[in-house]
Amino acid sequence: NTWGGADCLVLNRGQIYEDDPYLKSACFHQYLFGYELTDTVLVLTVDGKCIVLATKKKCEFLSPAKENIPEGSSITGLTLLSRNKADNNAEN
Repeated sequence: NTWGGADCLVLNRGQIYEDDPYLKSACFHQYLFGYELTDTVLVLTVDGKCIVLATKKKCEFLSPAKENIPEGSSITGLTLLSRNKADNNAEN
């Protein structure tokens, strides 16, 4: 099994640290999006779902991808969840 028995892969991309630009999560974001989405949590499930928890602005940036998943892609769906700092992220 490619996933080693795991059901999902979770990548948390926190703040940018200039002294360590080669963090695996940063490299993965660059590979997937061509851009680093700081303060973002990305969940990839074994059945092809991609769930992103990010700020409203980052979700808007990714929104066009929801309707443009390439045919034959291993990604079967994209869910965007906006962080809510007003309630200290309790809703999330």
